[in-house]
Amino acid sequence: MSTDVLAIDVGRALDEVDEWLTGYITQPHAEIGRSGAVCPFVAPARRAGAVETAVRLVGPAASLPLLKEVIRCGLDEFEQFPWRAANPSLRSLLLVLPDLPAEAFGRLDQAHAELKSEAVHRGLMIGQFHAACEEPAARNPAFLVSRSPVPLVAVRAMAVHDIFFLGDRPDWFAEYFRRFGAKYRNRSGGLGELLTGLYQKALALHGPGTPRRAEGDAE
Repeated sequence: MSTDVLAIDVGRALDEVDEWLTGYITQPHAEIGRSGAVCPFVAPARRAGAVETAVRLVGPAASLPLLKEVIRCGLDEFEQFPWRAANPSLRSLLLVLPDLPAEAFGRLDQAHAELKSEAVHRGLMIGQFHAACEEPAARNPAFLVSRSPVPLVAVRAMAVHDIFFLGDRPDWFAEYFRRFGAKYRNRSGGLGELLTGLYQKALALHGPGTPRRAEGDAE
């Protein structure tokens, strides 16, 4: 493939990502299970210049180790990037994989699953998006929210609303508790009944002083 054709393909992929962010991610959706945009943080992040995009070409036979390395490097890049936006909660890095074939989507899902704990322990969240992604919406498990026209991985800082995704495992909740537990103790952050209820449930299961179940133990 010539350099010109490759440049056109990458440019088209980036245009598709931009259209997906504008026409889907930042818009309301009837199946999301709540009011507001699919992701309410992306529009203000884009206005603040806090969304950065990086293209990573992985080839048609991208292996699991290669995809994991791409994501690990993305975590490092996120932490080292000279962000212009002052608000760290708005910063997002999109790792766009325009040449990842559909038969490798399962490996991208696996890379995400195997590296989520590493990201969480660094205070970061990662999410994979592709045309066949099976990730459900937090408030409507029947809605597959993470489908995108171009495969990509999003990296961002952990946020208070991530109790939706971090309350099930003791190691994940420990990182969440360390960063956000004080917000619930202060009772002045206006976190709402839903977040507070999820936090209290996770706290009862995994909080300080509760018996810890090792990963892999039977339920």
